[in-house]
Amino acid sequence: MTIDALKQAALQPGPTNPFAVSYLQLCQLSYQAPATIPTLVAQLPTLNAGGSWQCGWGPAQTADQANLAFVANYFYGPGLPVFTAVVIRGTDVNIDNGLGILEQIWEDLDVTNQVPLPWSAPSGVLVAQGTLDGLENIQGLRSGGQSLLEYVAGYVGDPKNNTPVLVVTGHSLGACLSTVVAPWLKGTLAQQGLTGPIVPATFAGPTAGNTAFAQYFSDTFPYFLRYFNTLDIAPKAWSDLWGVETVYDPYGLTTPDLVEVALIGFEAAMLYYEVGYAQPPTNNASLPGTFQGGGTWYEEAALQHHTATYMTLLGGQSVIVAPPRPALRPKDGRAKLRAQLGSARRLVDVSRQIDRGAA
Repeated sequence: MTIDALKQAALQPGPTNPFAVSYLQLCQLSYQAPATIPTLVAQLPTLNAGGSWQCGWGPAQTADQANLAFVANYFYGPGLPVFTAVVIRGTDVNIDNGLGILEQIWEDLDVTNQVPLPWSAPSGVLVAQGTLDGLENIQGLRSGGQSLLEYVAGYVGDPKNNTPVLVVTGHSLGACLSTVVAPWLKGTLAQQGLTGPIVPATFAGPTAGNTAFAQYFSDTFPYFLRYFNTLDIAPKAWSDLWGVETVYDPYGLTTPDLVEVALIGFEAAMLYYEVGYAQPPTNNASLPGTFQGGGTWYEEAALQHHTATYMTLLGGQSVIVAPPRPALRPKDGRAKLRAQLGSARRLVDVSRQIDRGAA
C-alpha cells in the first residue's frame, strides 16, 4: 500500500477504518509509566513494510498528574510521515498525587454545570465544565519547550511532512476530552492556514456535552470514529443513565444499591439544573459485548471497560497485559451483601482495574 493509500485509509469513518487497532494500542500505552512511553511507542506493530513509530512530543502531564498526553508519529519510511496522533490519557487513579486523583474525578463527574465552548460555535452548544477544565489542562502541557499546539502546528505545517493526517484519540475520559481537543485544534490550526484532515478516534467515551454539541461535533468531523462496547457502562454516561442501571439485568447481575443511589442522584441533579447529554449521531461503531460472568457487578463493569476487552472486540493485539477474568466464588449471604452494598475499598480497587492501563 502506498503512502497516499495509507493516508486515504486513515479517513475511512466508523468500523471500516483499518487503523482503529493502532489508535487503541496508543491509548493503552498512555496508561503506562510516562518514562517508558517513547520506547513502547517505537515498539508498536507497523502498518506497512518499512514503517515505523516515533514519540514526537511528550509524554507531558500536569503538575498534579491529573492529565497526560503525548504525540506519536507514524512513518511510511524514513522522513515520510503518514499521520500524527495526539493521544490523551483517561482517568488513572494509580498516580502518586492525591490532588490529581481528585482533579480527574472532578473532570469525570462535574456534569451539572454546562458552559459554552471558549471559541466560536453554533448557538446553544454546551459542554460540561469538568470537560473544559480537562481541556485547559491539556492546553497548558509543555514538552521540550513546546506546548501541544505549538508542536502540532509546526509538524503538520512543515512542508517536508506533506500534510500528515492529524488523529486525536483517547479512551474513557481521554475519549471525552478528545471531543473537545479536536475542535480546539481544528479551529486554532485553521487560523494559521492549516486545514488538513483531522480524525478524532474515541473508545469507551462518556459524553462531553448536550445535543447541540453532539451535532456540532458530527458536522465538524466527517471522519470521526467512535467505538463503544455495548456492555460497557462508561459510554452510557451521561446520556443513558437508565442503561447503566439495567445493562447487566439480562444476565442476572443486579446493580448494587450504592450505584443505584448514585445514579438516581445524578439523574435528579441533571433534571434540577436542566442539563442533558448526547453522543454524536454519526460514525458510531457498536462493538457487541460478551458477558464475562463469575464476578460482582463492579468486576464485570471493569472488565467490559478495559482496553484489552475493546481490543478483543476489535480483533487486534493488545500491547498491555489483559486483566484476569473474575474467579467464580460461592454466592453466600455475606458475598451477596457485599456485592449489593459495595464499599469504599471495592470502589477504589475497581477504579484501579479500570484505569491502570485500561480506562
